[in-house]
Amino acid sequence: MDKKSIMVKKNKLIKSFIFIITYFLLIQFPSITVYSQENNDFSNAIDGEEKRAKWGSEEFKQGLIKEMSSANVELFIKPHLETIDEPSRIFYKFTKESTREDNFVGNVVINIVKIDDEKKKYITFRYLKGRNKVRFPPQIGAKGNPIFMLFFERDARDMQRLTGGNALFYRSRIRHAIAATQVKDIEIDLGNQTIGAKEIYFKPFQETKLKNRVSRYKDKEFRVILAEDIPGHIYKIESFSQDKENNNDIVKETLIYQGIKTNKTIREDYKKKEES
Repeated sequence: MDKKSIMVKKNKLIKSFIFIITYFLLIQFPSITVYSQENNDFSNAIDGEEKRAKWGSEEFKQGLIKEMSSANVELFIKPHLETIDEPSRIFYKFTKESTREDNFVGNVVINIVKIDDEKKKYITFRYLKGRNKVRFPPQIGAKGNPIFMLFFERDARDMQRLTGGNALFYRSRIRHAIAATQVKDIEIDLGNQTIGAKEIYFKPFQETKLKNRVSRYKDKEFRVILAEDIPGHIYKIESFSQDKENNNDIVKETLIYQGIKTNKTIREDYKKKEES
């Protein structure tokens, strides 16, 4: 095959990737409020691995030209849920500290409802409660922990709500920033021990020309901390923003791992509580 044919084939492949990501952004998230967090009906479930790949598809497209960043590998390639071999729930605490809106603390739960004979996982989500609740569709077949995508998706939609901007823009900038970020080896304290971890830190809007209404996000930073010793690998996700023109305009959101319980243990604990 001559060089011209190779280039034509590569351009067609790149265009296909562009079509996929465009379709995903416009169709996959028309509304995140139409699904039930507690619904175990998987008739409308999405393919977890396909979704994770599409979230990273712009970066996978770039991977045809250059190597993927280590941050991409950690988030989009590593099988975070591989060691979880029975239905379980992973618990996280979500904290919002803001000078603009009410502060609150809530719970986020990833519920691995079942694991079939092919080791395929069926997952539902409970992301906060009350007026802060966000509904996400269930997933089937996820190998990676989807919690980081849920955090970024909620964050992008929150920025849209507060600025009137477009969530697609914010989501795109986050993906591009991850694609250009390398992982840093660190240590974290977990319980009574110190364990090895990896940190992904990026500021997605610094190189972007932002309108006045979204200038508060110019220096917005994100931090993801992962540790293989933790079920689901993801230990903490943080976002922090402070308006450069108004130092009193501060928002910090944190999602941190709390633990894991098998669904069997949860049922047994509930039964004991009822009996007592």
